[in-house]
Amino acid sequence: MMRSRGWNRRAKLYFSLTVILILVAWTYTWFSREVPLHHHLLVPFAFVTLGMAIKYGDQVFDLNIGSKRKAILLSVPIGLLMGALIFLDEGSATIFIGLLLALLIASKYDNIAFKLGFVVAGSIAVLSVLNGNPFHLVGALAVMIAAFADEVLSDRGDRMEGGKIALLLKERPVLKVAVLVLCLVGALPTLLYFIAFLGFDSGYSFVEQISLSGGIGRREA
Repeated sequence: MMRSRGWNRRAKLYFSLTVILILVAWTYTWFSREVPLHHHLLVPFAFVTLGMAIKYGDQVFDLNIGSKRKAILLSVPIGLLMGALIFLDEGSATIFIGLLLALLIASKYDNIAFKLGFVVAGSIAVLSVLNGNPFHLVGALAVMIAAFADEVLSDRGDRMEGGKIALLLKERPVLKVAVLVLCLVGALPTLLYFIAFLGFDSGYSFVEQISLSGGIGRREA
């Protein structure tokens, strides 16, 4: 079980930011009335959950900590969650179809949990497209290009010897800007998706930091 006393300062910052972003997303949708109630409740929480779970699987295999068995078992429901968002929600489909393609091109499906999650989510995405479910094709391509660019920049940041530039490159700035622009030009239907994506990213970074401070635990399998 994770304990906050083992979190480093950045982990606490990202946790606070994640909670704040969920509350901001809910407040925004409540006052704007741009989306139905199920979007109001589900989308921000689902994005944060996906960000945290994806990074958990990444850290378990990359750092050899935590439980690989749990990461593999978690990949199926997480793939189903992403697939459900793609199948049922146009804005989520635009973002996650682009992300799935970018990570495929960047060869980031490098462990069994990621591969299994990709097969599950990717299969539902293909079914969604064949079924004619709506998504913004140009928006998805923009997300794909931005996400691929961020993967390249993040890898470059990892090779740098610290500093503010390296930190910025690892924060995936291109994709954040791309999602914001897509919201502003109408490719994504509401700014809710930008706020939710920031939650996805802060949840992702939160798990990264608690893994570095021992919050995930030792390898169990």
